[in-house]
Amino acid sequence: MEILNYTFTSIFVLLFFGLCIFVHELGHFVAAKWRGLHIVAFSLGFKKIWSFKRGGVEYRIGMLPFGGYVDIPQLDTSGDAKTEEGVPLPTAKPVDRIITAFAGPLFNVFFGLLLGTFLWIHGIPQDTPRMRSFEVATVDEDSPEYRAGLRPGDVIYAINGKKFHTTWSGMVENVLFTIGDVTLNVRRGAEDLNITYTPVENSKMSKMEKMAYPFFKPRIPVIIDPFKDSPAMRAGLKRNDTITKVNGEVVHDLTEFVLRVDRSNGALLVFTVIRDGREIEIKGVMPEKEKEDVKNNTYKIGVEKSSSVPVIVNGVIPGMPAQEAGIEVADQIESIDGKKLTESEQLNEIVSSSEGKKLVLGIIRGDKKLEIAVIPKIPSAMYTIGAGFVFYNHPNPIEQFVDVMDKTYKSFKSLLSKKSSIKPKHMSGPAGIVHAIWIVTYMRGFVMGLYIVVFITYSLAVFNLLPIPVLDGGHIAMACFEIVFRRKVPEAVLKPVMYLFVVLLISLMLFVTFNDFRRFVNGFMPEKPVNDPPKTEKPADVANPAKP
Repeated sequence: MEILNYTFTSIFVLLFFGLCIFVHELGHFVAAKWRGLHIVAFSLGFKKIWSFKRGGVEYRIGMLPFGGYVDIPQLDTSGDAKTEEGVPLPTAKPVDRIITAFAGPLFNVFFGLLLGTFLWIHGIPQDTPRMRSFEVATVDEDSPEYRAGLRPGDVIYAINGKKFHTTWSGMVENVLFTIGDVTLNVRRGAEDLNITYTPVENSKMSKMEKMAYPFFKPRIPVIIDPFKDSPAMRAGLKRNDTITKVNGEVVHDLTEFVLRVDRSNGALLVFTVIRDGREIEIKGVMPEKEKEDVKNNTYKIGVEKSSSVPVIVNGVIPGMPAQEAGIEVADQIESIDGKKLTESEQLNEIVSSSEGKKLVLGIIRGDKKLEIAVIPKIPSAMYTIGAGFVFYNHPNPIEQFVDVMDKTYKSFKSLLSKKSSIKPKHMSGPAGIVHAIWIVTYMRGFVMGLYIVVFITYSLAVFNLLPIPVLDGGHIAMACFEIVFRRKVPEAVLKPVMYLFVVLLISLMLFVTFNDFRRFVNGFMPEKPVNDPPKTEKPADVANPAKP
Protein backbone atom coordinates (compact mmCIF):
# COMPACT_ATOMS: atom_id res chain seq x y z
CA MET A 1 0.00 0.00 0.00
CA GLU A 2 2.88 2.35 0.77
CA ILE A 3 4.34 1.78 -2.71
CA LEU A 4 0.93 2.49 -4.26
CA ASN A 5 0.65 5.68 -2.20
CA TYR A 6 4.09 6.85 -3.37
CA THR A 7 3.21 6.02 -6.97
CA PHE A 8 -0.16 7.79 -6.87
CA THR A 9 1.36 10.86 -5.23
CA SER A 10 4.16 11.05 -7.81
CA ILE A 11 1.72 10.72 -10.73
CA PHE A 12 -0.53 13.38 -9.18
CA VAL A 13 2.36 15.85 -8.78
CA LEU A 14 3.67 15.34 -12.34
CA LEU A 15 0.16 15.57 -13.81
CA PHE A 16 -1.06 18.68 -12.01
CA PHE A 17 2.20 20.61 -11.94
CA GLY A 18 2.47 19.94 -15.65
CA LEU A 19 -1.17 20.99 -16.12
CA CYS A 20 -0.55 24.36 -14.43
CA ILE A 21 2.22 25.07 -16.94
CA PHE A 22 0.38 23.53 -19.90
CA VAL A 23 -2.78 25.58 -19.26
CA HIS A 24 -0.76 28.80 -19.00
CA GLU A 25 1.08 28.18 -22.26
CA LEU A 26 -2.12 26.96 -23.90
CA GLY A 27 -3.62 30.38 -23.18
CA HIS A 28 -0.78 32.11 -25.04
CA PHE A 29 -1.00 29.56 -27.86
CA VAL A 30 -4.78 29.90 -28.38
CA ALA A 31 -4.65 33.70 -28.25
CA ALA A 32 -1.71 33.87 -30.66
CA LYS A 33 -3.53 31.60 -33.11
CA TRP A 34 -6.67 33.74 -32.79
CA ARG A 35 -4.78 36.99 -33.39
CA GLY A 36 -2.82 35.54 -36.32
CA LEU A 37 0.64 35.73 -34.74
CA HIS A 38 3.44 33.46 -35.93
CA ILE A 39 4.21 30.56 -33.53
CA VAL A 40 7.57 28.80 -33.76
CA ALA A 41 7.17 26.23 -30.98
CA PHE A 42 5.07 25.07 -28.03
CA SER A 43 7.30 23.48 -25.36
CA LEU A 44 6.74 21.84 -21.98
CA GLY A 45 10.07 21.98 -20.14
CA PHE A 46 13.43 23.21 -21.37
CA LYS A 47 16.33 21.59 -23.30
CA LYS A 48 14.40 19.75 -26.01
CA ILE A 49 14.63 15.95 -25.98
CA TRP A 50 11.67 15.13 -28.25
CA SER A 51 9.49 17.02 -30.73
CA PHE A 52 7.22 16.80 -33.74
CA LYS A 53 5.98 19.44 -36.18
CA ARG A 54 2.41 20.04 -37.29
CA GLY A 55 0.74 23.04 -38.96
CA GLY A 56 4.00 24.96 -38.97
CA VAL A 57 4.39 24.68 -35.17
CA GLU A 58 7.00 22.50 -33.46
CA TYR A 59 5.69 20.79 -30.32
CA ARG A 60 8.49 20.00 -27.85
CA ILE A 61 9.13 18.12 -24.62
CA GLY A 62 12.12 19.33 -22.58
CA MET A 63 14.33 17.36 -20.22
CA LEU A 64 14.08 20.07 -17.52
CA PRO A 65 10.43 20.05 -16.34
CA PHE A 66 10.62 23.43 -14.59
CA GLY A 67 8.38 25.49 -16.82
CA GLY A 68 7.49 25.83 -20.45
CA TYR A 69 7.04 28.38 -23.20
CA VAL A 70 5.39 29.27 -26.48
CA ASP A 71 7.90 30.83 -28.89
CA ILE A 72 6.05 33.82 -30.42
CA PRO A 73 8.63 36.12 -32.09
CA GLN A 74 6.17 39.00 -32.61
CA LEU A 75 5.55 39.27 -28.87
CA ASP A 76 9.14 40.44 -28.31
CA THR A 77 9.56 44.12 -29.24
CA SER A 78 13.26 44.36 -28.38
CA GLY A 79 14.23 43.70 -32.00
CA ASP A 80 12.91 42.75 -35.43
CA ALA A 81 10.65 39.67 -35.36
CA LYS A 82 11.73 36.83 -37.68
CA THR A 83 10.73 33.25 -38.41
CA GLU A 84 13.04 30.38 -37.51
CA GLU A 85 14.37 30.59 -41.08
CA GLY A 86 15.19 34.29 -40.63
CA VAL A 87 12.27 35.64 -42.68
CA PRO A 88 11.09 39.05 -41.31
CA LEU A 89 7.61 39.08 -39.75
CA PRO A 90 5.19 42.01 -39.63
CA THR A 91 5.02 43.96 -36.39
CA ALA A 92 2.14 42.76 -34.20
CA LYS A 93 -0.42 45.31 -33.09
CA PRO A 94 -0.23 46.33 -29.40
CA VAL A 95 -3.77 45.03 -28.78
CA ASP A 96 -2.81 41.61 -30.22
CA ARG A 97 0.25 41.49 -27.96
CA ILE A 98 -1.80 42.46 -24.90
CA ILE A 99 -4.42 39.77 -25.61
CA THR A 100 -1.77 37.10 -26.23
CA ALA A 101 0.25 37.98 -23.12
CA PHE A 102 -2.81 38.26 -20.88
CA ALA A 103 -4.31 34.96 -22.08
CA GLY A 104 -1.74 32.84 -20.20
CA PRO A 105 -2.57 34.18 -16.71
CA LEU A 106 -6.27 34.27 -17.66
CA PHE A 107 -6.23 30.54 -18.49
CA ASN A 108 -4.55 29.89 -15.13
CA VAL A 109 -7.44 31.67 -13.42
CA PHE A 110 -9.97 29.65 -15.44
CA PHE A 111 -8.14 26.44 -14.48
CA GLY A 112 -8.17 27.46 -10.80
CA LEU A 113 -11.91 28.24 -10.94
CA LEU A 114 -12.58 24.82 -12.50
CA LEU A 115 -10.64 22.94 -9.81
CA GLY A 116 -12.06 25.28 -7.18
CA THR A 117 -15.59 24.25 -8.16
CA PHE A 118 -14.75 20.63 -7.27
CA LEU A 119 -13.31 21.76 -3.93
CA TRP A 120 -16.40 23.87 -3.27
CA ILE A 121 -18.65 20.83 -3.74
CA HIS A 122 -16.44 18.33 -1.92
CA GLY A 123 -15.17 20.61 0.83
CA ILE A 124 -11.63 21.43 1.90
CA PRO A 125 -10.33 19.61 5.02
CA GLN A 126 -9.41 21.99 7.83
CA ASP A 127 -7.29 21.53 10.94
CA THR A 128 -10.12 22.84 13.16
CA PRO A 129 -13.68 24.11 12.80
CA ARG A 130 -14.05 27.77 11.78
CA MET A 131 -14.35 29.57 15.10
CA ARG A 132 -15.01 33.12 16.30
CA SER A 133 -12.84 32.68 19.39
CA PHE A 134 -10.11 30.36 20.67
CA GLU A 135 -9.62 29.37 24.30
CA VAL A 136 -5.94 29.11 25.20
CA ALA A 137 -5.05 25.60 26.39
CA THR A 138 -1.32 26.06 27.03
CA VAL A 139 1.26 28.85 26.83
CA ASP A 140 5.01 28.29 26.93
CA GLU A 141 6.24 30.15 29.99
CA ASP A 142 9.43 31.16 28.17
CA SER A 143 7.59 33.02 25.42
CA PRO A 144 6.74 36.64 24.56
CA GLU A 145 3.01 35.84 24.80
CA TYR A 146 3.36 34.59 28.38
CA ARG A 147 5.56 37.51 29.42
CA ALA A 148 2.96 39.88 27.91
CA GLY A 149 0.29 38.33 30.15
CA LEU A 150 -1.42 35.57 28.12
CA ARG A 151 -2.57 32.68 30.31
CA PRO A 152 -4.35 29.31 29.86
CA GLY A 153 -8.11 29.83 29.90
CA ASP A 154 -7.95 33.22 28.16
CA VAL A 155 -10.36 33.47 25.22
CA ILE A 156 -8.95 35.23 22.14
CA TYR A 157 -11.82 36.84 20.21
CA ALA A 158 -9.91 39.29 17.98
CA ILE A 159 -6.39 39.94 16.73
CA ASN A 160 -5.06 43.44 16.18
CA GLY A 161 -8.56 44.72 16.87
CA LYS A 162 -10.16 42.66 14.07
CA LYS A 163 -12.65 39.89 14.84
CA PHE A 164 -12.28 36.63 12.94
CA HIS A 165 -14.18 33.56 11.82
CA THR A 166 -11.39 31.19 10.96
CA THR A 167 -9.59 27.94 11.68
CA TRP A 168 -6.57 27.65 13.96
CA SER A 169 -4.26 27.66 10.91
CA GLY A 170 -6.00 30.87 9.81
CA MET A 171 -5.30 32.32 13.27
CA VAL A 172 -1.64 31.36 12.91
CA GLU A 173 -1.53 33.08 9.50
CA ASN A 174 -2.90 36.25 11.07
CA VAL A 175 0.02 36.22 13.50
CA LEU A 176 2.62 35.43 10.83
CA PHE A 177 1.37 38.14 8.47
CA THR A 178 1.31 40.80 11.19
CA ILE A 179 4.12 43.30 10.70
CA GLY A 180 5.47 44.51 14.04
CA ASP A 181 3.70 43.91 17.34
CA VAL A 182 0.71 41.57 17.66
CA THR A 183 -2.23 42.55 19.87
CA LEU A 184 -4.45 39.73 21.11
CA ASN A 185 -7.88 40.92 22.23
CA VAL A 186 -8.67 38.59 25.12
CA ARG A 187 -11.60 37.88 27.42
CA ARG A 188 -10.64 36.66 30.90
CA GLY A 189 -13.78 36.04 32.91
CA ALA A 190 -15.74 39.30 32.76
CA GLU A 191 -12.64 41.33 31.91
CA ASP A 192 -11.45 42.34 28.42
CA LEU A 193 -7.69 42.67 27.96
CA ASN A 194 -5.35 43.73 25.17
CA ILE A 195 -2.19 41.64 25.24
CA THR A 196 0.50 43.10 23.01
CA TYR A 197 3.78 41.35 22.26
CA THR A 198 6.54 41.24 19.66
CA PRO A 199 6.59 37.85 17.86
CA VAL A 200 9.89 35.98 17.83
CA GLU A 201 11.11 32.94 15.90
CA ASN A 202 9.64 29.70 17.22
CA SER A 203 12.27 27.03 16.63
CA LYS A 204 10.10 24.41 18.36
CA MET A 205 7.42 24.66 15.70
CA SER A 206 9.72 25.49 12.80
CA LYS A 207 13.24 24.29 13.49
CA MET A 208 14.62 25.12 10.05
CA GLU A 209 12.49 28.02 8.80
CA LYS A 210 12.35 29.73 12.22
CA MET A 211 9.15 31.65 11.66
CA ALA A 212 7.19 33.44 14.38
CA TYR A 213 4.62 30.74 15.09
CA PRO A 214 2.56 31.30 18.26
CA PHE A 215 3.90 29.77 21.48
CA PHE A 216 0.37 28.99 22.67
CA LYS A 217 -2.08 26.26 21.69
CA PRO A 218 -5.90 26.30 21.62
CA ARG A 219 -8.57 24.05 23.00
CA ILE A 220 -10.44 22.58 20.05
CA PRO A 221 -14.05 21.33 20.37
CA VAL A 222 -14.45 17.57 19.94
CA ILE A 223 -16.59 17.46 16.78
CA ILE A 224 -16.90 13.96 15.36
CA ASP A 225 -17.59 12.24 12.05
CA PRO A 226 -18.54 8.57 12.77
CA PHE A 227 -17.28 5.89 10.38
CA LYS A 228 -19.76 3.51 8.80
CA ASP A 229 -20.71 0.53 11.05
CA SER A 230 -18.55 1.90 13.87
CA PRO A 231 -19.36 1.84 17.62
CA ALA A 232 -20.05 5.59 17.39
CA MET A 233 -22.59 5.17 14.58
CA ARG A 234 -24.24 2.14 16.22
CA ALA A 235 -24.70 4.14 19.44
CA GLY A 236 -26.46 6.94 17.57
CA LEU A 237 -23.71 9.55 17.26
CA LYS A 238 -23.94 11.70 14.13
CA ARG A 239 -21.64 13.82 12.02
CA ASN A 240 -20.92 17.25 13.58
CA ASP A 241 -21.99 16.14 17.09
CA THR A 242 -19.88 18.07 19.63
CA ILE A 243 -18.88 15.92 22.60
CA THR A 244 -18.65 17.92 25.84
CA LYS A 245 -18.60 15.17 28.52
CA VAL A 246 -17.66 11.51 28.91
CA ASN A 247 -19.41 9.73 31.80
CA GLY A 248 -20.38 13.14 33.19
CA GLU A 249 -16.83 14.52 33.22
CA VAL A 250 -16.02 17.53 31.03
CA VAL A 251 -13.59 16.96 28.14
CA HIS A 252 -11.68 20.08 27.16
CA ASP A 253 -10.06 19.00 23.91
CA LEU A 254 -9.49 16.16 21.44
CA THR A 255 -6.46 14.67 23.18
CA GLU A 256 -8.31 14.43 26.49
CA PHE A 257 -11.29 12.79 24.76
CA VAL A 258 -9.10 10.22 22.99
CA LEU A 259 -7.40 9.31 26.26
CA ARG A 260 -10.76 8.87 28.03
CA VAL A 261 -11.92 6.48 25.31
CA ASP A 262 -8.62 4.57 25.36
CA ARG A 263 -8.67 4.20 29.14
CA SER A 264 -12.17 2.70 29.08
CA ASN A 265 -10.77 -0.75 28.18
CA GLY A 266 -14.00 -1.41 26.30
CA ALA A 267 -16.43 -0.44 29.09
CA LEU A 268 -19.69 1.25 28.12
CA LEU A 269 -19.50 5.05 27.95
CA VAL A 270 -22.07 7.84 28.18
CA PHE A 271 -21.43 10.91 26.03
CA THR A 272 -22.97 14.33 26.51
CA VAL A 273 -23.18 15.99 23.10
CA ILE A 274 -24.37 19.23 21.56
CA ARG A 275 -26.53 18.57 18.48
CA ASP A 276 -28.29 21.37 16.61
CA GLY A 277 -27.89 23.63 19.64
CA ARG A 278 -29.42 21.10 22.10
CA GLU A 279 -27.60 19.11 24.78
CA ILE A 280 -28.43 15.38 24.73
CA GLU A 281 -27.00 12.17 26.20
CA ILE A 282 -25.86 9.21 24.10
CA LYS A 283 -25.71 6.04 26.21
CA GLY A 284 -24.26 2.63 25.49
CA VAL A 285 -21.18 3.67 23.47
CA MET A 286 -18.93 0.59 23.54
CA PRO A 287 -15.33 1.25 22.38
CA GLU A 288 -13.59 -1.53 20.50
CA LYS A 289 -9.96 -2.48 20.04
CA GLU A 290 -8.17 -0.99 17.08
CA LYS A 291 -7.56 -3.32 14.18
CA GLU A 292 -4.27 -1.59 13.37
CA ASP A 293 -1.15 -3.75 13.53
CA VAL A 294 0.68 -2.89 16.77
CA LYS A 295 3.98 -2.85 14.85
CA ASN A 296 2.92 0.51 13.45
CA ASN A 297 2.76 2.02 16.94
CA THR A 298 5.68 3.56 18.80
CA TYR A 299 7.11 2.88 22.23
CA LYS A 300 5.33 4.73 25.03
CA ILE A 301 5.44 5.02 28.82
CA GLY A 302 1.87 6.28 29.20
CA VAL A 303 1.83 9.79 30.60
CA GLU A 304 0.00 12.98 29.69
CA LYS A 305 2.44 15.86 29.98
CA SER A 306 2.75 19.61 29.78
CA SER A 307 4.23 21.26 26.70
CA SER A 308 6.58 23.36 28.81
CA VAL A 309 9.77 22.72 30.74
CA PRO A 310 9.96 21.37 33.40
CA VAL A 311 7.82 18.57 31.98
CA ILE A 312 4.87 18.14 34.35
CA VAL A 313 2.92 14.87 34.42
CA ASN A 314 -0.75 15.80 33.96
CA GLY A 315 -2.05 12.23 33.83
CA VAL A 316 -0.89 8.60 34.15
CA ILE A 317 -2.50 5.97 31.90
CA PRO A 318 -3.56 2.78 33.71
CA GLY A 319 -1.70 -0.39 32.78
CA MET A 320 1.20 1.44 31.15
CA PRO A 321 4.85 1.45 32.29
CA ALA A 322 4.64 4.87 33.99
CA GLN A 323 1.92 3.68 36.38
CA GLU A 324 3.71 0.38 37.03
CA ALA A 325 6.93 2.27 37.84
CA GLY A 326 5.16 4.53 40.34
CA ILE A 327 5.11 7.84 38.44
CA GLU A 328 2.39 10.15 39.79
CA VAL A 329 0.36 13.13 38.61
CA ALA A 330 2.20 16.44 39.26
CA ASP A 331 5.64 14.76 39.08
CA GLN A 332 8.17 16.89 37.20
CA ILE A 333 10.41 14.99 34.76
CA GLU A 334 13.67 16.94 34.56
CA SER A 335 16.04 14.38 32.97
CA ILE A 336 16.33 11.01 31.23
CA ASP A 337 19.40 8.84 31.83
CA GLY A 338 21.08 11.88 33.36
CA LYS A 339 20.43 14.12 30.34
CA LYS A 340 18.53 17.28 31.27
CA LEU A 341 15.38 17.95 29.23
CA THR A 342 15.40 21.37 27.57
CA GLU A 343 12.21 20.83 25.54
CA SER A 344 9.02 18.93 26.31
CA GLU A 345 9.14 17.07 22.98
CA GLN A 346 12.49 15.49 23.92
CA LEU A 347 10.57 13.12 26.21
CA ASN A 348 8.50 11.83 23.26
CA GLU A 349 11.56 11.50 21.02
CA ILE A 350 13.68 9.61 23.55
CA VAL A 351 10.85 7.26 24.59
CA SER A 352 9.76 6.46 21.03
CA SER A 353 13.35 5.67 19.94
CA SER A 354 14.19 3.63 23.06
CA GLU A 355 13.31 0.27 21.41
CA GLY A 356 12.04 -0.92 24.78
CA LYS A 357 15.31 -0.37 26.69
CA LYS A 358 15.18 0.78 30.32
CA LEU A 359 15.19 4.53 30.90
CA VAL A 360 15.95 6.27 34.20
CA LEU A 361 13.82 9.35 34.74
CA GLY A 362 14.97 12.14 37.02
CA ILE A 363 11.82 13.16 38.92
CA ILE A 364 11.04 16.09 41.20
CA ARG A 365 8.15 15.27 43.56
CA GLY A 366 7.43 18.06 45.98
CA ASP A 367 10.76 18.80 47.67
CA LYS A 368 12.23 15.39 46.80
CA LYS A 369 14.41 14.31 43.88
CA LEU A 370 13.88 10.73 42.70
CA GLU A 371 15.23 8.41 40.05
CA ILE A 372 12.59 6.06 38.62
CA ALA A 373 13.39 3.32 36.10
CA VAL A 374 10.78 2.70 33.42
CA ILE A 375 10.72 0.33 30.44
CA PRO A 376 8.75 1.74 27.46
CA LYS A 377 6.50 -0.61 25.55
CA ILE A 378 4.27 -0.70 22.49
CA PRO A 379 0.64 -0.69 23.67
CA SER A 380 -0.90 -4.11 23.01
CA ALA A 381 -4.27 -2.56 22.18
CA MET A 382 -5.93 0.80 21.97
CA TYR A 383 -9.63 1.50 22.07
CA THR A 384 -11.62 3.55 19.59
CA ILE A 385 -15.23 4.48 18.92
CA GLY A 386 -14.55 4.61 15.17
CA ALA A 387 -14.80 8.28 14.26
CA GLY A 388 -12.70 10.85 12.49
CA PHE A 389 -12.13 14.49 13.25
CA VAL A 390 -12.05 16.19 9.86
CA PHE A 391 -13.62 19.60 9.50
CA TYR A 392 -14.62 20.86 6.07
CA ASN A 393 -14.89 24.34 4.64
CA HIS A 394 -16.84 24.96 1.43
CA PRO A 395 -15.61 28.27 -0.03
CA ASN A 396 -16.90 28.96 -3.53
CA PRO A 397 -14.32 29.41 -6.35
CA ILE A 398 -14.47 33.22 -6.13
CA GLU A 399 -13.81 33.11 -2.36
CA GLN A 400 -10.84 30.82 -3.01
CA PHE A 401 -9.48 33.27 -5.59
CA VAL A 402 -9.92 36.24 -3.24
CA ASP A 403 -8.20 34.28 -0.45
CA VAL A 404 -5.17 33.61 -2.65
CA MET A 405 -5.01 37.28 -3.70
CA ASP A 406 -5.17 38.33 -0.05
CA LYS A 407 -2.40 35.94 0.99
CA THR A 408 -0.27 36.98 -1.98
CA TYR A 409 -0.63 40.66 -1.05
CA LYS A 410 0.20 39.97 2.60
CA SER A 411 3.20 37.84 1.59
CA PHE A 412 4.65 40.59 -0.63
CA LYS A 413 4.02 43.15 2.09
CA SER A 414 5.74 40.97 4.71
CA LEU A 415 8.72 40.25 2.45
CA LEU A 416 9.33 43.98 2.07
CA SER A 417 9.23 44.67 5.82
CA LYS A 418 12.16 44.27 8.20
CA LYS A 419 9.71 43.79 11.08
CA SER A 420 8.20 40.58 9.66
CA SER A 421 9.41 37.05 10.37
CA ILE A 422 8.59 36.12 6.74
CA LYS A 423 11.84 36.53 4.81
CA PRO A 424 13.01 35.98 1.21
CA LYS A 425 14.59 32.69 2.36
CA HIS A 426 11.05 31.31 2.84
CA MET A 427 10.26 31.69 -0.89
CA SER A 428 10.12 28.58 -3.10
CA GLY A 429 10.88 27.93 -6.77
CA PRO A 430 9.66 25.14 -9.06
CA ALA A 431 11.56 22.47 -7.10
CA GLY A 432 10.01 23.64 -3.82
CA ILE A 433 6.56 23.84 -5.38
CA VAL A 434 6.78 20.26 -6.66
CA HIS A 435 8.01 19.18 -3.23
CA ALA A 436 5.12 21.02 -1.51
CA ILE A 437 2.49 19.40 -3.75
CA TRP A 438 4.07 15.96 -3.20
CA ILE A 439 4.25 16.30 0.60
CA VAL A 440 0.74 17.70 1.03
CA THR A 441 -0.77 15.05 -1.26
CA TYR A 442 1.16 12.22 0.40
CA MET A 443 0.40 13.29 3.98
CA ARG A 444 -3.09 14.79 3.64
CA GLY A 445 -4.59 13.25 0.53
CA PHE A 446 -5.76 14.09 -2.96
CA VAL A 447 -8.14 16.93 -2.00
CA MET A 448 -5.53 18.89 -0.04
CA GLY A 449 -3.06 18.36 -2.90
CA LEU A 450 -5.66 19.80 -5.27
CA TYR A 451 -6.11 22.80 -2.97
CA ILE A 452 -2.37 23.52 -3.19
CA VAL A 453 -2.57 23.24 -7.00
CA VAL A 454 -5.37 25.84 -7.03
CA PHE A 455 -3.23 28.14 -4.90
CA ILE A 456 -0.25 27.66 -7.21
CA THR A 457 -2.14 28.22 -10.47
CA TYR A 458 -3.60 31.50 -9.13
CA SER A 459 -0.16 32.55 -7.85
CA LEU A 460 1.35 31.76 -11.24
CA ALA A 461 -1.19 34.10 -12.84
CA VAL A 462 -0.39 36.92 -10.41
CA PHE A 463 3.39 36.55 -10.72
CA ASN A 464 3.29 36.58 -14.52
CA LEU A 465 1.18 39.75 -14.56
CA LEU A 466 3.84 41.75 -12.70
CA PRO A 467 4.98 44.62 -15.01
CA ILE A 468 8.48 43.22 -15.37
CA PRO A 469 10.18 42.84 -18.77
CA VAL A 470 10.30 39.18 -20.00
CA LEU A 471 7.14 38.39 -17.97
CA ASP A 472 3.63 38.61 -19.42
CA GLY A 473 3.00 41.76 -17.43
CA GLY A 474 6.08 43.34 -19.00
CA HIS A 475 4.80 42.65 -22.52
CA ILE A 476 1.44 44.17 -21.55
CA ALA A 477 3.10 47.25 -20.04
CA MET A 478 5.20 47.87 -23.18
CA ALA A 479 2.17 47.44 -25.43
CA CYS A 480 0.22 49.92 -23.29
CA PHE A 481 3.16 52.38 -23.55
CA GLU A 482 3.00 52.04 -27.32
CA ILE A 483 -0.76 52.72 -27.36
CA VAL A 484 -0.46 55.82 -25.13
CA PHE A 485 2.66 57.39 -26.69
CA ARG A 486 2.10 56.13 -30.25
CA ARG A 487 5.62 54.69 -30.45
CA LYS A 488 7.59 51.73 -29.13
CA VAL A 489 9.88 51.84 -26.14
CA PRO A 490 13.28 52.79 -27.66
CA GLU A 491 15.41 49.69 -28.26
CA ALA A 492 18.41 51.41 -26.67
CA VAL A 493 16.42 51.66 -23.43
CA LEU A 494 14.52 48.38 -23.65
CA LYS A 495 17.41 45.97 -24.25
CA PRO A 496 19.55 46.95 -21.21
CA VAL A 497 16.45 46.91 -19.00
CA MET A 498 15.48 43.45 -20.29
CA TYR A 499 19.01 42.10 -19.77
CA LEU A 500 18.99 43.50 -16.24
CA PHE A 501 15.70 41.82 -15.37
CA VAL A 502 16.79 38.54 -16.99
CA VAL A 503 19.83 38.55 -14.70
CA LEU A 504 17.66 39.44 -11.68
CA LEU A 505 15.12 36.70 -12.45
CA ILE A 506 17.86 34.11 -12.97
CA SER A 507 19.45 35.22 -9.68
CA LEU A 508 16.09 34.94 -7.93
CA MET A 509 15.56 31.48 -9.41
CA LEU A 510 19.01 30.35 -8.21
CA PHE A 511 18.35 31.83 -4.77
CA VAL A 512 14.98 30.13 -4.25
CA THR A 513 16.26 26.86 -5.73
CA PHE A 514 19.21 26.96 -3.31
CA ASN A 515 16.76 27.38 -0.41
CA ASP A 516 14.57 24.58 -1.79
CA PHE A 517 17.50 22.16 -1.83
CA ARG A 518 18.64 23.38 1.58
CA ARG A 519 15.25 22.26 2.86
CA PHE A 520 15.68 18.88 1.13
CA VAL A 521 19.10 18.36 2.72
CA ASN A 522 17.71 19.22 6.16
CA GLY A 523 14.95 16.67 5.81
CA PHE A 524 12.68 15.64 2.95
CA MET A 525 9.60 15.25 5.15
CA PRO A 526 8.26 18.50 6.67
CA GLU A 527 7.79 19.22 10.33
CA LYS A 528 4.25 18.26 11.31
CA PRO A 529 2.25 21.34 12.36
CA VAL A 530 -0.08 21.57 15.33
CA ASN A 531 -3.53 20.08 14.72
CA ASP A 532 -2.53 18.85 11.28
CA PRO A 533 -5.65 17.51 9.55
CA PRO A 534 -5.65 13.82 8.61
CA LYS A 535 -5.97 12.54 5.06
CA THR A 536 -9.38 13.14 3.61
CA GLU A 537 -9.73 9.67 2.13
CA LYS A 538 -9.60 8.13 5.59
CA PRO A 539 -9.99 10.47 8.57
CA ALA A 540 -7.66 9.70 11.46
CA ASP A 541 -9.12 7.33 13.99
CA VAL A 542 -9.82 8.59 17.50
CA ALA A 543 -7.44 6.17 19.17
CA ASN A 544 -4.27 7.80 17.96
CA PRO A 545 -3.45 10.38 20.65
CA ALA A 546 -0.04 11.99 20.87
CA LYS A 547 1.20 10.52 24.12
CA PRO A 548 4.63 9.12 24.93
